[in-house]
Amino acid sequence: MTSRLDELFSPDRLRQNWPMKITSALEPKQAASHLKIRANYDELQCLIGKNFPDVSRLSARFDALTEAINQAFPADATTDPADAQQKEAIVVMLEQLETLLWAMDLSLGTVR
Repeated sequence: MTSRLDELFSPDRLRQNWPMKITSALEPKQAASHLKIRANYDELQCLIGKNFPDVSRLSARFDALTEAINQAFPADATTDPADAQQKEAIVVMLEQLETLLWAMDLSLGTVR
């Protein structure tokens, strides 16, 4: 009787009945999130370009920020999600950009 129970509950036999769920490294929700972040960043660049005629002065900042966003949130979404350090670096860059835009706005005399 013991051998029959051992045979019924053997790990090899039980593994045959386990469902094998195959998923990609990133869920589709994550890929959509990456695309949304990138779309929001593109929209931000367009808005800044419309409101500030001398935005070319910030091209180096935009290049660095674009590179950081591309690394943290790739368009193909084949890498792991951004880690906390990458996100913090992007937040710091955005805050610096905000400060520079505020100063540019002051120089244009459009601050209310």
